[in-house]
Amino acid sequence: SMPDARLTFLAPPSWDELVRRLTGRGTEPPEVIERRLAAAKVELAAEAEFDTTLVNTSVEDVARELLALMLNDSGE
Repeated sequence: SMPDARLTFLAPPSWDELVRRLTGRGTEPPEVIERRLAAAKVELAAEAEFDTTLVNTSVEDVARELLALMLNDSGE
C-alpha cells in the first residue's frame, strides 16, 4: 500500500547473541524461548526482502541509525 516505503530489517548481531539475550533475561520458560527462536529463524530468512538491514548492537545505536535513515529518506 506504500510503494515508496523503505523496508528496514532489524537483525541481531549474531544467532548466538540472540539466544543469549532471550535466555539471559530469565523471564520466559524454555518452551516459550524455543517458540521464539523458531520464529526468529523464519524471520531471519526473510532479511533479503528488505531494503536495508540494521544490526541491533544496542538500542541507542540502532535507534540513532534508524533515525538517520528516516531523516535522510525524507530529504532533511
